[in-house]
Amino acid sequence: MNTIRKFFKFNLSYMACFFISVIILVGCVVYVALPWLVDWYIDNTAVEISASTHKVMISMLYSIGVPIFITLVMLWLLTMNISRGKSFITKNVTYLRVISVCSVVIAVMVQFFSTFLKSFFPFIITIIFLLLALLTAVFANLFQAAVQYKEENDLTV
Repeated sequence: MNTIRKFFKFNLSYMACFFISVIILVGCVVYVALPWLVDWYIDNTAVEISASTHKVMISMLYSIGVPIFITLVMLWLLTMNISRGKSFITKNVTYLRVISVCSVVIAVMVQFFSTFLKSFFPFIITIIFLLLALLTAVFANLFQAAVQYKEENDLTV
């Protein structure tokens, strides 16, 4: 029974790291090819966008890409620490707090750029990232309490 648990724990944690790594690599490729992808999207759909809206869309996607990349890297570092058995350390608390701040930054940026783009979709993205920020802030506080309990427990032994 213990070997089955070790097998699934090993595979799930490293699979999560692998998938996050793939998402980061694909995101880098998309980030570099962004102008061509936006032009391809506009050409192959029935969307008609003015030149000023096109520039706003590309600048929005480039500027939002930076905090998303930071969030993905922090998530990758967090899952690597957890897969190594280092769940309750102060680095993980820092990673969660950075993810929370980046989520708020993404939500504010999406809301700012939604004034230029007339759609309801940015409002949904803003709500999702604000909820993610709240959730990661709660988890950061939970991890901080666990780190303190772990340090106290290590001192008593």
